[in-house]
Amino acid sequence: MTPTPRILAVDVCGTLYDANTTAGLVMFHHARRGHRWRHAALAAISRRGVLKTGLVGIAKLTRFDAHRVLVLASLRGESQSSLQASAKGYVADHLPALSIAATHARLAQMRTAGWQPVLVSNALSPVIEEIARQLDLPFIASEPAHRAGRLTGRLARDLTGQKRKAVEAYLDRPLDAVEFAVITDNRSDRDLVAAANPAVLVAAGHPRKWMKDWDAETLCH
Repeated sequence: MTPTPRILAVDVCGTLYDANTTAGLVMFHHARRGHRWRHAALAAISRRGVLKTGLVGIAKLTRFDAHRVLVLASLRGESQSSLQASAKGYVADHLPALSIAATHARLAQMRTAGWQPVLVSNALSPVIEEIARQLDLPFIASEPAHRAGRLTGRLARDLTGQKRKAVEAYLDRPLDAVEFAVITDNRSDRDLVAAANPAVLVAAGHPRKWMKDWDAETLCH
């Protein structure tokens, strides 16, 4: 009798790394390519201050992530191969210092216990693919749109709020047909958290208010 698969969905940004890897990758890319104005503009809307606070406020009120849209738009006209090269450099040079040790340890523990981890992220596929390669894991991620090898500045596939559907499509079966667990810091991953046993919720400092609504383990770092 074939054993039931034990699938562990693992978020990346804020879970494995204390970083927004999409913004981090794009800013690294513009710096590497010498795009001073684009890098400066993204730095201005990404650092703590009035601009970032305003964009966060807009996102909360309208569910329109203007910061993400602007970050993606700055890639218009860039080549896919160049962004992939930037992803290799960003993951090798910048991400190790932002690694969340407690989450990596929990991932390793569950992997040893027989869970099959899959990285499932809203971030851009080039950076998640490179992280997955370093960790020797499969991945599911948002896909940048392109035309003739050039990025359009938009997404062809956005996993925001769609992770359960994406995981089920990857597995080619519903989550209730497998043993399923999740590690995430995202409130928007509640469709995965609702299906998971166990669910591990990651927080910086102390648990967030929404985490108390779930029967889940809280991993603070």
